[in-house]
Amino acid sequence: MVSDSPSFIIKDCVLAAIATGQKAGSLSEFRDKLAAIDLECVYYHFWGSRLRPQFIHPDYQNDFASWAFHGLHDQCLAEKLGILDPIEYPNLEDLRKEVLNVVDDHLETMQMIVWSQNRQFYFLTSKIIIFDTNQKFERPSDFKAHISLISNNSIFYHFIDAKRRVPEGKDDFSQWLGMFGDEYSQLIQEIQLIDFYFLSLPQIKEKLIELINTYIK
Repeated sequence: MVSDSPSFIIKDCVLAAIATGQKAGSLSEFRDKLAAIDLECVYYHFWGSRLRPQFIHPDYQNDFASWAFHGLHDQCLAEKLGILDPIEYPNLEDLRKEVLNVVDDHLETMQMIVWSQNRQFYFLTSKIIIFDTNQKFERPSDFKAHISLISNNSIFYHFIDAKRRVPEGKDDFSQWLGMFGDEYSQLIQEIQLIDFYFLSLPQIKEKLIELINTYIK
């Protein structure tokens, strides 16, 4: 174990939604707006639902797919968009391009453009606001003892949002555990195998607790 490893400072966060003034009532209009919209909109509409109070592991994991189903009543398109896993794309621009590819392919199969007057899609961007919880872990045993007390929003910040903040694309937990040498290498591998996009925050937390209890004595 590395004796001088730094403490793990636990942060909390909220994702503040910000209106862009851009909206779409048809798929073609949606496509044109998406191509030019700020990339933070892509981030919000793929991840924002995780921090909304009403999030209950919906059938469609991102807002684009949800609108295709509820706004356009297009189940086929909703399923195509719903299976997109943002984890598989190195950056938000590549993710946007894939959404556009899916939409373009679908538009080619449509015989008429469907308009959704009652449920237009409103493009939102966001700003993540970070809080200090005054909690910290000094060693992995502290991690095991207190992981159940960490809020779901902290799980989002340290496990999901971290993957775009940390150059290696790792979550904060894995990054910190790696500072203790090879002792927790298997735990780190198991944590990094969690496909967190298709799990709710409580489910991610449960999985982390299970792994930590298994590998940290």
